[in-house]
Amino acid sequence: MSLIWAEEAERLFVACDLPREVVRALSRWQLHELEGRDDLRATVSMHLTLAFLGDVRKDKVPHVVEALATVPFAPFALKLDEPVFLPRRGAKKIVALSLSDPGGGLRKLQADVSRVLAQTGLFKPGKRPWLPHVTVARYRHGGQPFALQNVNIPQFGVVRMVLYSSLLERAGAVHTPVASFPAS
Repeated sequence: MSLIWAEEAERLFVACDLPREVVRALSRWQLHELEGRDDLRATVSMHLTLAFLGDVRKDKVPHVVEALATVPFAPFALKLDEPVFLPRRGAKKIVALSLSDPGGGLRKLQADVSRVLAQTGLFKPGKRPWLPHVTVARYRHGGQPFALQNVNIPQFGVVRMVLYSSLLERAGAVHTPVASFPAS
């Protein structure tokens, strides 16, 4: 087994950005619903993760960009659904909002992204089925579910996906766009 030093690798993931107005509405919901919860840290960077690659050697990042550029997709609509606590079993680590994907556009995009990234040899799809969601908070330590109001945000469109680099900092992860791929 070979180790990759941090200077030689980037921690990468592929995601769809949420429209600004959705992020603003989610931030207001977080303030209202999570107020006074010291056991949680609200998520600042909200997005829809399609694939988490982990550490990728910097010289391989162009191969990831080239692969993602081959994934065509049309804009599609989503709706935020009920709050969920993840993982499904055991102590919870994440508070998330599930997604309704009426046209199947998000599921198709995620499957296509997984397929092309797997072909590069730089990504191995997870064994568990992919669960479309937006993470809104993380437990500081394992926690349990609690009552939350549903989010009341209208349906919104997804018009691009982004390859992000993620740098873990004490205050949380810092996400930097590496490449952007608009819907066609």
